[in-house]
Amino acid sequence: MFYSVLEQRTKMFKEFLCFFAVLAFIEATPLDALARNAGASNTYTLYTKNNRLTGVLVSGLLSATSGFEAGRLTVILVHDHEGSRTDEFNDLVKYEILEHNDVNVVVVDWSTYASYNYNAAYIAVPSVAEYLYSFIVMNLSSLPFGNLHLIGFGLGAHICGMAARPFGGEVARITGLDPSGSGWGTNSPRLSKSDAIYVEVIHTDGSGLSPIGIGTALGDADFFVNGGGNQPGCLTHRCSHNRGYEIMAASMDNNIEGRLCSSTLQNTLNLCRGVTLAVGTNTLQKRGNGIYRANTKRYYPFV
Repeated sequence: MFYSVLEQRTKMFKEFLCFFAVLAFIEATPLDALARNAGASNTYTLYTKNNRLTGVLVSGLLSATSGFEAGRLTVILVHDHEGSRTDEFNDLVKYEILEHNDVNVVVVDWSTYASYNYNAAYIAVPSVAEYLYSFIVMNLSSLPFGNLHLIGFGLGAHICGMAARPFGGEVARITGLDPSGSGWGTNSPRLSKSDAIYVEVIHTDGSGLSPIGIGTALGDADFFVNGGGNQPGCLTHRCSHNRGYEIMAASMDNNIEGRLCSSTLQNTLNLCRGVTLAVGTNTLQKRGNGIYRANTKRYYPFV
């Protein structure tokens, strides 16, 4: 009798362990898949002046039949964690770019994995970037990289950097809109000024308690809007974070300028008095180097 009870309890214990092993496997498998295959779910939609609303889903090669013109500048937009092809970042920035520029705009949608919690979306970033790199090789490598501008918001900023990095700094421009800070320390593969000929970073939520963005310089030119955090008119970090893409959109039709700072202390104290440089825009011949402070008003278009 004693042995039968012991055997029964042993069997129950093994089943208990097996149950939790299965749970652990189910929980771990998506994260493992994220590291390898997240980018396989990327979609790419082309928008032009003649097709601003619905766009054309690119299932293979970009072609003239889809409205793509190889001689035009091509802008690639990459959204943040919890974003999608139709989120406000894409809608607003795409609209303003096409309103003022005759270009190809390709919107990258990685919402399948961006919809996970932040840690899972973070793990997906390298794979999303790898597949975006392959898309660029397949569609745009025959074109001069001087016609390519990558714009990424939050995690999308780091995706842009990783996707452009294998081209050895030949991509014309990357603009990082309040790049995500959590998990992207100095030893991480975060957006870097070596990723393109010109890398611009717009910081809007890099200070305070638990900021969403990065508060340190990453690019050739780093604009710290209103000091880089706690944006006027905002009561939350999310509002300040979103101000990054709102500033970019507004810059297409408004002259928002930053002044060169000689130190981060000057930026913090609002004492920057150096040369001015326009924030944002879609200009590929733009050049600038250093930390700039841009002071804006509370509401769109902020000037």
